[in-house]
Amino acid sequence: KQEKILLLLVRLLMHLSTLELLRKYKKDISFTELTFEFISSFDQYLQSKGYHVNTIAKHMKHLKRHINVAINKEYMEVQKYAFRKYKIKSVENKHTHLSPDELYKIEKLNLGDKYERLEKTKDAFLFCCYAGMRYSDFVNLTAENIVKIQKDTWLIYKTIKTRIEVRLPLYLLFKGKGLQILNKYQDNLSDFFKLRDNSNVNKELLIISRLAGINKKVSFHTARHTNATLLIYNGVNITTVQKLLGHKSVKTTQVYTNVMDMTIVRDLEKAKSTKRSPL
Repeated sequence: KQEKILLLLVRLLMHLSTLELLRKYKKDISFTELTFEFISSFDQYLQSKGYHVNTIAKHMKHLKRHINVAINKEYMEVQKYAFRKYKIKSVENKHTHLSPDELYKIEKLNLGDKYERLEKTKDAFLFCCYAGMRYSDFVNLTAENIVKIQKDTWLIYKTIKTRIEVRLPLYLLFKGKGLQILNKYQDNLSDFFKLRDNSNVNKELLIISRLAGINKKVSFHTARHTNATLLIYNGVNITTVQKLLGHKSVKTTQVYTNVMDMTIVRDLEKAKSTKRSPL
């Protein structure tokens, strides 16, 4: 029951972010105003504010859901259904990840006094690079998710998206670097797991990545892709990576097949250079 309530709260917060954007565009709105013209104009407004096409699509899906409910409850006429004409547009996400050198640059980045406020965002991002976590899962962690099993530290949690239990041996992943970060915040873990909204955190990560000399468009989700990419590149079996990421199906994990191809080439080149190799 608590898990269902948590999931509902997360969805509510996502929908509230859409409502907040609507109010910035127009303070008072009735259902009857949500016409094709209004939706199209709101789309253009979000574009002018620099929102990514997939972010706009997410907010439009929220609106569409509430408009469908409004029509069913006869709060507005079905003839004015905006999404009969308006088509939600999205693009396939490119999976941006950090190379080992780029990850090292962020690890060693000294933010100084000027950017000291970004220290927790940097540490949270690095922790998720080592743990492969989504933003939504990280901000829902508590100290209870950090578990000792035979004196070793594990992170055990259920993902918000798939409700799959993930069990991470932090002491084995990335030489235990995630544990070092947790130790830094051990006196107030609950504060460490509290971040600003995802959009603002991503803006902070762009600043951090630029300060580190990285020109990629880094977002919080880059941490998850970095985790998977580096694990596979270093020879971890794809089904193990699937379990570490909490994917329902290995097919989802197979988006990293390009990395697997690189690993195959590397291993074959290594075998070829071995003395007495028949290759």
